[in-house]
Amino acid sequence: MRPWTNGSRPDVVRGIQTAESNGWLSNTDPAPERERALVELAAWVLSGGSLSLLRDQGARISVVLDAGREDAFAAIAATAGLDYQLVHDDDSNRATEARPTEGGSVLARILHAMGVPAGEKSMDEPTALPSFVHNLDADDRGAFAHVYVKNRATTYENKDTLTLQEKRPTSYLEDLTVLLRTVTGESVTRNENRITVSAAAARELLDEPPDLRDRYGDTDGSA
Repeated sequence: MRPWTNGSRPDVVRGIQTAESNGWLSNTDPAPERERALVELAAWVLSGGSLSLLRDQGARISVVLDAGREDAFAAIAATAGLDYQLVHDDDSNRATEARPTEGGSVLARILHAMGVPAGEKSMDEPTALPSFVHNLDADDRGAFAHVYVKNRATTYENKDTLTLQEKRPTSYLEDLTVLLRTVTGESVTRNENRITVSAAAARELLDEPPDLRDRYGDTDGSA
């Protein structure tokens, strides 16, 4: 009780207040665009980042920003009400990372509660996509898939198909395959740890969702 008697608030209370003020909790009835931004952030952590829950460092997320993806992340972060700093952006030998600052620990715990696993990508691999993904409406599922594919897919100069290759359990990759097929209504297949996205499906997945396009314009080379 001492923090209360001294006029301050316990960390857990401050965390709840931060989440509520940013519209990150369902009981605050967040705007649809903010909910979608949280979905996109979850997709970004799963496809190109990590979430850690460490006793000595607290909860935190870090995401990789490949070349041409900075504006897309900036738009999503702004919609989510998230401040962040860039790390290694002046080091040509290391990937640029975005690490949330104010409220970052709270957001990390919320994403973890949504189903985003903690640990580096090579550790504690999830066996399926977070269950919330399957409960999203069509537009939000499309936004999730778009971010995931833009971060993970390999493109080719001489063909329009895409491939995604990850060292994750086959059950996770099959779940992802089904999601991409459902979102696009086109052919998406899996062979071992390699997912092949047909040209028709690729066009659907690479096209910017209208709300994201409105937020920052088509600046990352989408087809």
